[in-house]
Amino acid sequence: MGAKFDCAALYSVKACCKSPLRTGGEDNDMESVLRYADGRAFVQGTSLAGALRDWLEQQNAAMADQLFGSQKQPGQLVVSDGIFAENEQQIMRPRLKLNGKTGTAKDGGKFDVAAIGTGACFTFELVWMGWQAQQDALNWIEQMLAALHQQEISLGAQKSNGFGAVSLTVKKRIFQMRDAVDRAAWLENRPAEQEISLPQVQCQGFVKFTVKAKAERILVMAAERELRENNQAVTVNISENGEAIIPASSLKGAVRARAQLIAHHLGCDPLAEKLFGNSADEYGNELQAGSVIFQDAKFSRTIRQEVKRIRINKFTGGVIQRGLLTQEPVSGEIQFEIKIPAEQSEGCGLLLFALRDLGIGLYNIGSGGSIGRGYLDVHTVEVKAPKGRTGRIEFSQEHTCVLTDPDKILEGWIQAVGRKTE
Repeated sequence: MGAKFDCAALYSVKACCKSPLRTGGEDNDMESVLRYADGRAFVQGTSLAGALRDWLEQQNAAMADQLFGSQKQPGQLVVSDGIFAENEQQIMRPRLKLNGKTGTAKDGGKFDVAAIGTGACFTFELVWMGWQAQQDALNWIEQMLAALHQQEISLGAQKSNGFGAVSLTVKKRIFQMRDAVDRAAWLENRPAEQEISLPQVQCQGFVKFTVKAKAERILVMAAERELRENNQAVTVNISENGEAIIPASSLKGAVRARAQLIAHHLGCDPLAEKLFGNSADEYGNELQAGSVIFQDAKFSRTIRQEVKRIRINKFTGGVIQRGLLTQEPVSGEIQFEIKIPAEQSEGCGLLLFALRDLGIGLYNIGSGGSIGRGYLDVHTVEVKAPKGRTGRIEFSQEHTCVLTDPDKILEGWIQAVGRKTE
């Protein structure tokens, strides 16, 4: 049998999570992640390959078939599982399903989502086997890894809620099979040792909205209360690695509700559905995935303050038995990002309207809106689009805003929404 390749390349990759990573457990169990029999968490090689191929097909469909295979030809690239350290623990994120019509929680809508936390690292390998004349494929492999490193590609589930962002360290080794030394190294499974710099990916990509704000007394409740002195149970804000955060799912839920309200008022409900997706049971249509991606908001200079509240019996006006609550809302400067595909001009416009309303204080984030919690003092919304185009909204203490639009992208998005209403 003749040789099927005369050249091979090994890429050894260390990926560190910049946001939680959700790998589905068995039977759609949201409270577990994929693990081997020995308990070690992992990312399936098929999941890694699928994410990489999906990106490459948008850039070069022929190369995607060459590397990953098709019905007509086998692929040249083998992708291993991504394996975490033995002691890597999962985190839990509380979630709540809302009724889109009433804005209240659905029956049984409270659930937890398990994920591997930010900062965890896993390793995987890519092995390419082809011919010397086909080594241009290596450039595309490195482009895929660069897109993953630059968060053009996300991994796992819950991507629209900010999960699955990683940063990479990559080592590479080339094996020339006509060379006896390289051939022996290949047979002995010698490791890749040369660390490489990944290229800068140039593609259409996303529009990025960066929101900078000050949060006053915000509370996005953690999955469990924290036990303090004298056995006092305190409801605390969600934290990760010891730092308070506002989960992307909470930000997305609030912005989505506002965007749906705006779209309904303008008579273009499908625009909000395209941007945020929908579920078959809610609308009676086929399931539609959203296109917008939110990231967690991280606090700086955090201030925490315990607050005691009581529950009142609305019939008697007295305190409900065991109705004393202790909560610990947080305050501080926050920043978060939202990404949306650059070609969705009308979606960018709808998101712009929703963020404007957030900036002028028309809705809140988290719980306690009726007692003044969760309203953000937004400083700026900065916009970066492909080809270096930028825009900016600045907010004042009087809840007014000023647009700076040197490249007329904000104006174009607003006009795109207007055309949807005609």
